[in-house]
Amino acid sequence: MLETSFIINKPFKVVKPVRLSAADLRCIDLAVEYIHKHYTDKISADQLSIEVGLSKEKLQAGIQGRKGQTLARYIQQVRLEKAKELLANTNQPVKAVADAAGFINESHFCKVFRKVNFISPIQYRFQQACC
Repeated sequence: MLETSFIINKPFKVVKPVRLSAADLRCIDLAVEYIHKHYTDKISADQLSIEVGLSKEKLQAGIQGRKGQTLARYIQQVRLEKAKELLANTNQPVKAVADAAGFINESHFCKVFRKVNFISPIQYRFQQACC
């Protein structure tokens, strides 16, 4: 039997260390607050960096440092937590939960929810109701 090995080469981005001042860290805290208040809106790194007065590079490095994940993943986490709250405490249809949590559509929400939680939103709701 012939055995073959493959090395998967995926491009990766080398992130240079970024020094953050106390003022920069306050801006990062403002960005986190902004995300929690505006999670239903479309939030981009460019727009958020302008909103809090910090370069995109420093914003992304600061979120990574403070939250241990990328900006996009952090926004997704905030939205998923809101969705879980709505699924557990309301009888809103999944589409309404997806909209209220800031996802672009129900299909995308269900895909992301299942990928992160390993169960569907409906299964999650059922688990929360019966336990």
